[in-house]
This record gives sequence, structure tokens and C-alpha cells, in this order.
Amino acid sequence: MQTKSNKTLSGNPRAGWQIPVTAWGVLIGLFLLIGLVIWLAPSELTLGQGIRTVYLHVGLTWAGLVCFVAAGLLGVAMVLSGQPRWLRWIRITGWVGVIMYGAGIGMSMVASKVNWGAVFLQEPRMAAALNGLAIAVIVQIVISWLPLKRLSGVLVILLVILLFWMNWRASLVLHPPNPIGTSPSQRIQTTFFAVFVLCGLVAVWLVWFLRRIIPAPAD
Repeated sequence: MQTKSNKTLSGNPRAGWQIPVTAWGVLIGLFLLIGLVIWLAPSELTLGQGIRTVYLHVGLTWAGLVCFVAAGLLGVAMVLSGQPRWLRWIRITGWVGVIMYGAGIGMSMVASKVNWGAVFLQEPRMAAALNGLAIAVIVQIVISWLPLKRLSGVLVILLVILLFWMNWRASLVLHPPNPIGTSPSQRIQTTFFAVFVLCGLVAVWLVWFLRRIIPAPAD
């Protein structure tokens, strides 16, 4: 049974784009907090002030991966239950994952330019991320029209496994193996975590937004 507001959004897709001013305020506030945390963040011995671009790159990328994992877990629910309602949430979390992961890749390019003077698209970890993003977009498009709902769940599960496998097997050239866990600075570790949490909240906002414009499937 749908609520009155859900019926309104389903009957008029444009209504989903009518975002309350307070919601925009929340999003802008999150952006400002991210900027403030990064501005106050400590520099690093090797990268200096350039680590600020890495803070945002890591936060966005991790938030994107969390969204993909959430979509994969929803895919498991889809496979086990076959209920169409899970497909909507798979699509929502999947597209948010694409947005956040794609933004993380974009910030990786900025970080490469700032810290190493150029963007190395052939660098193994960068190539793996770009290929993974392309595959994720294809999967999202396919599951939007695929009539076999359980197969959609399987595709999303395989996508998550593939993303982590591609990143795991990519050799490290410019990327250190564990820059956060091995950092002796508690402030640097705290900053990475804070940016990740704030990026995660931005992802939650995007989930809320896409829920308004992606229609619920027919029963």
C-alpha cells in the first residue's frame, strides 16, 4: 500500500524534482563541512598540502564502494525473495554508487595532477577503477529493463565481486598499499575517517533524492 505522497510522486515524476529548501540546505551544509574538514586537515611529510586532494578522493571512493556493497546485499535479497521492490533499491543504491565512485575517480585524477604533475590513465589502479566504473554503468542500464528480476540481483552481486577483484589484482604503482592504516598521524587517520563519513552522508542524501524520482515497480 502506497502513501499519499508516494502516489503523488509516482503519478507525477516531476514532483520528485521539487526538493524542499531544507533538503538543499542539508546538502550544502554537508559540502561546507567536507570543505572545512579538508581545510583544517594536517599536511603530510611526502605530499605536503597535496594530501588534501587525497582526503576527498578516498572519502568519495570508499562511499561509492559502500553503496555498491549495499546494492550487492540487496541483490542477495532479490535473488532469495524475487520481490520486485528490492529492484528499485538496487537501482537507487547502484546509481549512487556510480556517482560517488565516479567522483572519487575524478578526484583521483586531480590528486595525480597536483601531487605528480600528470594524470596517468594507464596506471593499474586507475585503469581498474575506470573499467569498473564503465561496467557498473552498463549493469545499471541492463537491470533497468531486464525482465528477469532474480538475474538482475545476480548481476549486481557479480559486479561487486568484480570491482573488488579488479582493484585487488591491480598492481600498485602510484598508490601506496595502506596509506591510512600505516600513517603514524592520528590526525591524518581521523581526517580520512571524517571525510568518509561526510561523503557517506552525501550518498544517503542522494539515495533519498533518487527514491523520489525512480518509480516503484509494479507488483
